[in-house]
Formats: sequence, structure tokens, C-alpha cells
Amino acid sequence: MKLLKKIPESTMVAAYLKAELHSERFSDDLKRAAEKLGVNEAIILTPNLEDDHENELRAQVFGDYRGYKQNREMFTGFPDDLAWYEAELDREEVGNLRYVDYSYWNELTDQTHLVKDAVKNIQKGKIVFDVSNDRFLRFADKIAHGEYEVEPFIVWGNDTHSPLELLEGHLRATALGLAGDKAPEHIKVIVGLAQ
Repeated sequence: MKLLKKIPESTMVAAYLKAELHSERFSDDLKRAAEKLGVNEAIILTPNLEDDHENELRAQVFGDYRGYKQNREMFTGFPDDLAWYEAELDREEVGNLRYVDYSYWNELTDQTHLVKDAVKNIQKGKIVFDVSNDRFLRFADKIAHGEYEVEPFIVWGNDTHSPLELLEGHLRATALGLAGDKAPEHIKVIVGLAQ
């Protein structure tokens, strides 16, 4: 992994929310959290990262929606003091990314949590919980044909040499793995590292 530049945490929060606002799976829950807090969807779609009030609103939505900075849901036991960076992975590094501890990803990887093991099992035709692999395969095909620009996904780890865990972008990382050598050579990510 190559670190490109340090970024404020608010950039990560905005990227996370924007990515999930377009997600078939998570969009409705995110919209409900924003509505509950009276936050206009526009500040998620077109974030002004220079506006401290907007940044605070997005952080509140993220906390309500995903438990960020609230020690719950996927952020239970998550460190509060990460330094955030724009970074770049070589496509070969994507396979070593780890999924979050979640029953679907645990089963798909045979409990290793590694993207490369999910890719191997999808290629073998493994189906988990009767959930089709078609979404991964369709996305991988678009990537292989240069029809999709992959947005940065979000990962974290203790340092640049420790295993990195996906926070957001599980589908994109899996599709990149499936695209193999037809995926872009370098993959942009946002990474949080322990200080």
C-alpha cells in the first residue's frame, strides 16, 4: 500500500455515506437515519467538507446509522483515534483485504475473512444463505470491460504492514478480485491507521 496524503476524518465519513446512499442494500436505512435527524440528503450527495456544521451532521447520521463513535454495531471496539489517508493498493493486494466479522462473509470465505478466499469460492460456485453471486459477477464483468470507475473503498488497520479490514466497499473489493488481471493495476482507497 502506498499512502498518498493525509485527510481529515470528515472526508472518510462523507465518502462512506455517499457510497452507501447509492447502495441497493443500505440506502433505505441510511435515508431513514438522515430523515430521523432532519438531515437533508443533499449534504450526503454533494458534501461541502469545508463546512464544519455539515461535517457534524454527517457524523451524527453515521453514528445513528452505523454506530460510528458510539461503540456499537460494526464499530463495536473500533479505535477512535485513527489517522486517515488517501492511499493506493496494487490490485494484487486486494485479495489480502479482510471482510468484517459477519456471518455471510465468514461463510463465503470459509472463516478466513479474506477477499481472495471469497473470490475462489465464488469462482467454484459456492452459494451462501441462498444469496446469488450474480451481483459480484456482473460488477466484475463491468470492471473487466472498463465500464465502471471504481470509487475508493474504506479500510483500516494498525499500520501499513498489518492486515487491512474493509469497512465499506465489500462488493467492489470482491468484484475487483474476480476481475483479476483485468482490474485496474492500482486501486484507490481511504485507509485509517492507528496512531
